[in-house]
Amino acid sequence: MNAMRHATGRASAQSGPSVPEPGEAAIDFTRLFIAEVFTPLFHTRIYAGLPGAVRLRYNQLHALYFNEQIAFFEQGILSPFLLALLRRSPPVDLEKGLRVFFAEEQRHTAQFRELNLRCAPELYEGGERYFVSAPRALDAAISAAAAQPFLFPLLIWLTLLQEERSLYWSRGCLEHASELEPHFVATHRAHLADEIGHVRWDEDLLDWLWPRVGPAMRRLHAWLLRWMLGEYFLLPKRSSRRVIRQLVAEYPFLDRQPLDREMDGLKSNPAFLATLYSREVTPRAYARFAQHPEFAVLADILPALDRIYAAGFPS
Repeated sequence: MNAMRHATGRASAQSGPSVPEPGEAAIDFTRLFIAEVFTPLFHTRIYAGLPGAVRLRYNQLHALYFNEQIAFFEQGILSPFLLALLRRSPPVDLEKGLRVFFAEEQRHTAQFRELNLRCAPELYEGGERYFVSAPRALDAAISAAAAQPFLFPLLIWLTLLQEERSLYWSRGCLEHASELEPHFVATHRAHLADEIGHVRWDEDLLDWLWPRVGPAMRRLHAWLLRWMLGEYFLLPKRSSRRVIRQLVAEYPFLDRQPLDREMDGLKSNPAFLATLYSREVTPRAYARFAQHPEFAVLADILPALDRIYAAGFPS
């Protein structure tokens, strides 16, 4: 897949994916890869005025980024966190679940990475991450924290948020299955089947780990979680902007500055924010936050929490 093909607005199932296995259908580049509502630019004023081929390609690039994001989280944070917990002799019933949890995450990561490689070998033959990038020092710090689950139990709160959101997004993609590329639909269907159990295990882990944390450390971890959400998970920043840069590289007639300004405006866009960590998207996380007053510090970035605390949301 090259810039000239996209610059002329043509999409072809014969260009782009790696050679399929015998009998396996090629990637259909005439279709969306992810439900449009889950892409940031969809919620901007500029989106409807973009040529149809540009909107299609943006959707496909953002879907590749989303797959990367899931794989990065599962391998950079969740998998080492689970392995470290398994070394700490968790309760027998929980240990069995964690081993299944870990195995399923490895399968998910392989599926998302394989799909990205098939769709864009020119982006991924050199490595598993193209859009998601973190300084080496940050990667090392994340790995170190994930290997110490009793020192950094906030990561299980982050995991619950991330997995509830991916569960919501997979369901949303299945609701739009007739519009989407079949390989992406199949991947989301497989992900959804496992993710329901993962949310349950996340809650079991919280029941095991969080009571061990003292009041002062709980407040500290709540602040750390707030910082991580605001810096890396809430609004389109570094990686989402790389999607825009790639889009402009493939369609040189685009002006990047208006696109960037529209992305900046999403911080005050209720429709976009509602697709991230709203009460509808992450209901179990909200219900659990409401049981712990230390998480009131999240109310300025998760506004529905403020209303829940004010109303005395039941535990």
